[in-house]
Amino acid sequence: MFDFIEAHQEDIMLGLSSICFMVGIFAIITKSLPKRRKLALVDIEFSAAILLYSDRLAIMYHGDPSTLGYWIVRISNFLVFFMTISVVHAFNLYISDLCRNEIGRGSVPTRLRIVEMIAGIGWILVIVSQPTGLYYTFDANNAYQRGPGFLICYIIPLAALFIQLSVIIQYFKRLSLYISIPMLLFTILPMMASILQFVRYGIVFTDMTIVGMAIVLYIFAIIEMNDIIAEAQHRELDESEQKRLSIRKSLVQVIQAFANAADSRDRYTRGHSLRVADYSRNIAKALGMDEKERFRVYNSAALHDIGKVEIDDSIIRKTGRLTEEEEEELKKYPVLGGEILSSVDELPYLHQAAEFHHERYDGKGYPKGLRGEEIPIIARIVSVANAYDEMTSFNSSREPLAQGKVRETLIKGAGREFDPKVVDVMVDMIDHDTDYMMREQEEESVDESDRNDITVVNRMHFDDYKDDVSDGIRISKEYLKISFETRPDAGFARKNSLPSIILFDSFDACVHKNERNIKNQHYLEYGEIWMDGHTICTSARDIKAEINVRESSDNIDENEWVAYEIEAVNVKDHTKIKIRSRYLFADITVALPDATRYVYLGITGEHCSIKNISVKEIGLGLGEHSIARIAPEVDYFTRKDGDIANVEVDGYRETSTLGIPVEDGMRMFFRTQSLPVANLIHHCAYILLYSSDDGIVGGKNYAEYACVRIDGDDATEDGKAENKLTVHKDEDFAGWDAWKESNKNGFDCEIEFKRKRNRITFKTDNAGIWIECVTTVPAGADNVYVALTGNLCTLMNIRVR
Repeated sequence: MFDFIEAHQEDIMLGLSSICFMVGIFAIITKSLPKRRKLALVDIEFSAAILLYSDRLAIMYHGDPSTLGYWIVRISNFLVFFMTISVVHAFNLYISDLCRNEIGRGSVPTRLRIVEMIAGIGWILVIVSQPTGLYYTFDANNAYQRGPGFLICYIIPLAALFIQLSVIIQYFKRLSLYISIPMLLFTILPMMASILQFVRYGIVFTDMTIVGMAIVLYIFAIIEMNDIIAEAQHRELDESEQKRLSIRKSLVQVIQAFANAADSRDRYTRGHSLRVADYSRNIAKALGMDEKERFRVYNSAALHDIGKVEIDDSIIRKTGRLTEEEEEELKKYPVLGGEILSSVDELPYLHQAAEFHHERYDGKGYPKGLRGEEIPIIARIVSVANAYDEMTSFNSSREPLAQGKVRETLIKGAGREFDPKVVDVMVDMIDHDTDYMMREQEEESVDESDRNDITVVNRMHFDDYKDDVSDGIRISKEYLKISFETRPDAGFARKNSLPSIILFDSFDACVHKNERNIKNQHYLEYGEIWMDGHTICTSARDIKAEINVRESSDNIDENEWVAYEIEAVNVKDHTKIKIRSRYLFADITVALPDATRYVYLGITGEHCSIKNISVKEIGLGLGEHSIARIAPEVDYFTRKDGDIANVEVDGYRETSTLGIPVEDGMRMFFRTQSLPVANLIHHCAYILLYSSDDGIVGGKNYAEYACVRIDGDDATEDGKAENKLTVHKDEDFAGWDAWKESNKNGFDCEIEFKRKRNRITFKTDNAGIWIECVTTVPAGADNVYVALTGNLCTLMNIRVR
């Protein structure tokens, strides 16, 4: 390697000196460096460039007896020795600036001042060496010869570098790595190169190393300053972003205040505008709008009813039917709202929801009769969100509608009152809201005797039986633990004044006694269980209780609080309830009518109080056969198994059939029938395309490509493929009520599959709904499966051809 360097030494020196000279020019025009540091770097780069180029000339003209050679050899050798000291001095200036500004000393260390003195002595000795021959002389052939004091020219710069190294090591941790490491190398590597050069005479290791490190020093200094500038810009941006967020937060707070002011005029609309704003923002997100667009949607939606502040209170608060004159007056509020908000020039979008949310997709709305996409997208979103909240909130004449009824109403309004795309998103949000949380949570009702759905709180009191019942607590296959303490009211015996639990199902998870609500909320009561183990079976098929009395309740003081612990779990059509207290243990099994309904537990009682109520999920899931049956399993299969076993789907995509690999030309036949409890359009069969390592839905590396309901709706969750869904209603379609009736009676389905590489097409026609889905799966997805699933339906006699 040394031979190669020696052979190409002059070229290497020319390249390095040229680069170093260019770096010096860059250092001059650089604006990011502090002034003193910049001057020090310029000094380093030009001194190092002159040093190496002079050394190159000295080598080239070594032994050249011509007049030109005579002068070049003498001038270049002088510059080599002089510029070596100059580089060390410039580096000292660089370190001194860092000590003043970066390290935080405020002054230059004494050791660096000593280096200044050493550099001065070094320059003087270089000058003295010219006439005296202290460092070098030239023979008759103009050849360079080392002088008697040659070692001094090495000792002086090395001593300076050692002193500088001590300063660098002392303050190493106070500097960034971009500064400290190159400085460390700048001192160490030239010293090592000097030793190597002393041993291997003829190769200028020291000068080439100095030039190389000078270049590195500049590069890392620039990187460091760029990082500092970037950090400063980042801080500035952060401060700007904080200001922006603060302004944005203030804007939202102002808008929310105005929205609440508009809602507060009627107790039935309190919170309405902000709920609509939240729903609208979620719809906008599902439609693919970015964060800025969603912010605009939220703000506009929050003020959609602002025009009502201009309407007389007598109209806003009227509980009865409005007269024609009052209706016409009320219809003015969108225009009034638009006028109020149009004056906000900085937020030109703000008026859109207020002015246009009563426009209809078919053009029959008001105030301007806009049609389709003539209506601003914000208004189309708010129109659906507003309708949803009105249906799921209390008003003066009714309670919130059942979630399924709300869903069906929106579907029927798609294309007429509402934008179909927005309805699709809202329906999907409803389908995922299995616990019906998207509704007004405020516990208000006009007829409290008719509605017994107070929230489970820390303390409850019961007078007459069922006067008060807690909100329903859903029992699932995850163990639920409920604990509380109870005592009877004064003057009442403990054995006759106990809490009880009611097992039931309803759309709103509340116990009802009024016939209208029982019908509207599809309320079904399974039975009652008292804390002494006594049971009453109503709609359940059977209830069996095993009771172990540990102590008579007659022996307990009537004023004493007695602790109870209830464990509840449900598996398919059986529910297990365990009750523990100091005087009894009860193990109760309830056989439900079937596995298609939910089970809720409501706490009530008679002439007693309960306190310290706690409800926790233990998280211990049970298997299908973990509860001993007290009644045979109920199924609604009317056909025998086909190529694949029949499946009953008792909840939204709760189970599915075995997967079948999709092949070109394949046909699948099956019969489907909605369960007796089903009453909505989406209670039907679903066609599912997917892949997984084991071919099982939800299996290892599961990827869902398409899930299409046979009513034509898309139920794909987190789809990994591109789908084009086409749905038509043909002459056989007699309306959705007739379609639901056909589904209730059951009908045969046929699905035709075509596959060409990664494109899969399937078609089906069911009771007048023609469906075609073209799915483009990712490249490499060779094993694609089809399975059937659904919601509250049976899938029977499944055959594949």
